[in-house]
Order: sequence, then structure tokens, then C-alpha cells
Amino acid sequence: MSPFLDIDAGEILPQREPFVFVDRLVHYDERETVTEFRVAEDHLLVADGHLTAPGILENMAQSSAARIGYLCKYVLHVPVRIGYIGAIRKFRVHRLPAVGETLTTTILFREDVFGISLVDAVVRVGEDLIAEASLKTALGEKEAE
Repeated sequence: MSPFLDIDAGEILPQREPFVFVDRLVHYDERETVTEFRVAEDHLLVADGHLTAPGILENMAQSSAARIGYLCKYVLHVPVRIGYIGAIRKFRVHRLPAVGETLTTTILFREDVFGISLVDAVVRVGEDLIAEASLKTALGEKEAE
């Protein structure tokens, strides 16, 4: 299967509107996952024409979840499960993205330790670095509805 994709995030994420911060999964391989998200004016975490820092962080978390959702649905052929953020480290926002901009979020998988995934997240608009962080996420037992 090609690592270059165009999958609607609704197929692989447990989140539903209005709390969706990923539109599409565009790349997946064992090490790297890439998503896209266009900032809409009426989005839940948009204020003063910009996506807020909590919105950027949720985009990172949902991009990490998209990695797991793709793995569950298309590789392991099991139901998508709900995940949780266990820790956030080195979260830095370089600028807030404006309404109409498209975030490209890259998740770099580092390792899995006892069911806890360690990933680095980088968010860009074009070549512009928007934000970065390291996340620890855990996969729960509950299946997405």
C-alpha cells in the first residue's frame, strides 16, 4: 500500500464535529504520519481570526490518533479505539495560524513502551513552522462509535 494517501479523517478518528481538528490523512508509514487541517472561521477553537494554542495542541493529538486509526483500520483490520494524551512536553507555538490557512502536521513515531506511544509533532503552514511538541499517548479499550 502506498504511503501517500487521501483519507477523510472521519474514517479513522473517533472525534466528531464540532471537535474535529484533522481533515485528511495524506501520508502514513511506520515512522511518519502527515495530516492536513484547514482552519475555518466558525471552528470551535478559533478566536480573533486565529486557531488558538489549545486548537493546535488538539490538532497534534488528533494527528497522532490518525496514525493509530489508520493502523487499526487498514493494517490490523480491527476497530478504531479511543486514545488519550498522557503527557505533553516541549510544546512551543511559534505563531497562531489564521483562518483559511491549512496546517500540515507531521507525527514522527519514536517508540512504543508498554502501550504508550512516544511521538514528536511538527505543525507547518507551507514552509512556516507553526508549533512543535512531544506527546505520550495511550490507546484505551473503548472502541470509537
